[in-house]
Amino acid sequence: MRPETLMKQLLLYVQDPHALKNWSQATDLTKKILYTLDIDQAEYSTDSALLLVQLPESETEQQKIETMIRHGFTVILFSNMPSPQEGVQWFQKGIKGYLNTFAQTERINQAVETVLAGNIWLGQGVMQSLIQAVSNPVNRKDTSWKEQLSDREIETAESVLLGKTNQEIAELMHISERTVKAHMHSILEKLEAKDRLNLVIKLQNWPN
Repeated sequence: MRPETLMKQLLLYVQDPHALKNWSQATDLTKKILYTLDIDQAEYSTDSALLLVQLPESETEQQKIETMIRHGFTVILFSNMPSPQEGVQWFQKGIKGYLNTFAQTERINQAVETVLAGNIWLGQGVMQSLIQAVSNPVNRKDTSWKEQLSDREIETAESVLLGKTNQEIAELMHISERTVKAHMHSILEKLEAKDRLNLVIKLQNWPN
């Protein structure tokens, strides 16, 4: 775990006891259970708190999540029945992670670490749906971004624009997934993109 994550506190808002057990065991970070979504900003800092929230059915409670996001809190949202459509909707509202409420502890830990590293976690299926939702080949007119990349990186980026996974890209290019990840790292660095989805959005609207 990186040193800067040690100061983070996880605030858990969850109604299901079985899910609470998994969430509580997921990481070694300090945790506190919340019984309300009315967060006191004087008590919790947006810089030190990471919220893990089970999506409530009440629209009023959902609006409280949106308010927390607007106030600068980092939120990982958990849904009892996650779907690409719901993930897209909440990502647009500003969440940083999206998982099944009953995800395994290892997956929750991976999501927390990913978000704390400054990236987003939406799972492969939702990520692909998001990429496909924002990627429209008809609108991509400016391809000058290719001048900054090698031929193999261009091929990788174009596959990402089509919503391909690393495994699918590896099979298409007859290379290992490790090599695909290396290409992706280089592409993100050269084009100053934070993550896969941010890359698609940048290329979709190039020049930014």
